[in-house]
Amino acid sequence: MAIRFSTSRIERRITAVVLLVVVGSLLGALGFGYIVVHDAFRMGVNPSVRRALDEGVAARRAHLVSLRELTERTADWVAHDFRVHQAVEAGDRDAAGRVVAEALATHSSIGRVAIFVGDSETPFAESERAPGAVGGATDATGRVEPMRPLSRTRPIAGTTEPAEVEVVLYEPESTFASFAHAGETAELISRLESRRDYVSNVYVLVYTAFVLVISFVALVLGLVLSRRVTRNIGLLAEATRVVGRGDLAVEVPVRSDDEIGELTRSFNTMVRDLRASRVRIEALQRIGAWQDFARRLAHEIKNPLTPIQLAGQELASSYRGDDATYRKKLDDARSIIEEEVATLRRLVTEFSNFARLPRAELSAADLGDVVRDFERSVPGMLEDVCPDPANRPVITVDIAPGAYPVRLDAMMFRRALDNLVRNAVQAARDHEGGGHVAVAVRRVGEEGILDVDDDGPGVAPNDRERIFDPYFTTKSEGTGLGLPIVMKVVLEHGGRIELERGTLGGACFRIVIPLSKGLA
Repeated sequence: MAIRFSTSRIERRITAVVLLVVVGSLLGALGFGYIVVHDAFRMGVNPSVRRALDEGVAARRAHLVSLRELTERTADWVAHDFRVHQAVEAGDRDAAGRVVAEALATHSSIGRVAIFVGDSETPFAESERAPGAVGGATDATGRVEPMRPLSRTRPIAGTTEPAEVEVVLYEPESTFASFAHAGETAELISRLESRRDYVSNVYVLVYTAFVLVISFVALVLGLVLSRRVTRNIGLLAEATRVVGRGDLAVEVPVRSDDEIGELTRSFNTMVRDLRASRVRIEALQRIGAWQDFARRLAHEIKNPLTPIQLAGQELASSYRGDDATYRKKLDDARSIIEEEVATLRRLVTEFSNFARLPRAELSAADLGDVVRDFERSVPGMLEDVCPDPANRPVITVDIAPGAYPVRLDAMMFRRALDNLVRNAVQAARDHEGGGHVAVAVRRVGEEGILDVDDDGPGVAPNDRERIFDPYFTTKSEGTGLGLPIVMKVVLEHGGRIELERGTLGGACFRIVIPLSKGLA
């Protein structure tokens, strides 16, 4: 049965809570974000920061200027030293070298001092230290930083042949990189300061848009999830009302694996159990009504049987004439009356037995053991049903290994099993070669399965719905009470009996009995 679902109070409440949480969080995030962005921007972009950056840039620029001046002063000092003039004029390389080495030793930042005379590219005198040894600059890993040279040349005045002095100063590359970076940062801060309000407002707008998108997604997800939860709860509520009206055909679809899905599965299991219980109760009530009918019918039939039989006997014995033809008619009538009375007495006995069928007294037992005990009585039952050995079917009993703990009335259950096997033997005995009846016991989950299968003609489709009704039979000598007795016994054991298409080609009656967990 389909269950309709409409918006419920719980869904409206969950939706209201989700909206309240999302909107409250949104307003709080927007307010906090506005304050934080503006305050952070004002703290990072303000005149004091810009002044500090400008001062840093100026300090680095002054340092570089001082380096250039040092290079120029050193070059001027060497170029105007009279000893250099004399050495160049005299061609004394050693004297010039001593002056150059003296100049190099004067300042540790100077990396090279050289004197060139004429057009020669080979220094007349030179003193040099390695670039890595100048200042001892190293990076974070301990490696010597790359150096950048600062070069200045000055002519040596008054020499016969043109001559000049070259002074090279080495400075770590990081000095120039930090100067350029500081300048770019100062320029950026200056631009940001001029547009501070505009930039901070843009950041706030972007932040607001981001928060709005996140809030909208959270709201949609919250509504979708709440809709799923409340829809399942609403379906359960509607199904409960349907069950309350007595309709046990309801089935709620399981759409999740969470607690709601588990609750739905438990509800469906409960409804199936109620449906099975109602079917069981109705079947027991129907059989009980038939038992009451059989009791009264047996009483009404039993009373006149003896007078009828005595009257027939009296009538036959009271004739004193010598008419042989009439005597024969009286004897035939008496025989017919006695035979029919005997038949009625047999029927009355079966009705009485059906009416007095006791309630099952359940106790702990093993289904496999009960079937094994029944197997011992099979030869005697075959002799009773099939006196002619040539027509006796082959009966096989197959019990799968394992325990089958149940609670049952062993005597009543064996009686029910005897009825089923007798019916199967009667159905299979006319089969060519004697036929075959298979009794099998197996376990499926928490249930014990008992199959009685035969290779007889089976049950006609039109008779399948009535096969368990009392007094319904397709056999000329039957009373139609065997299968109702079996059904009553099975129902009182909390099980069920089903008619299946047998694997042998005939009918297969399947008894399903719940196993007892506590007895396993």
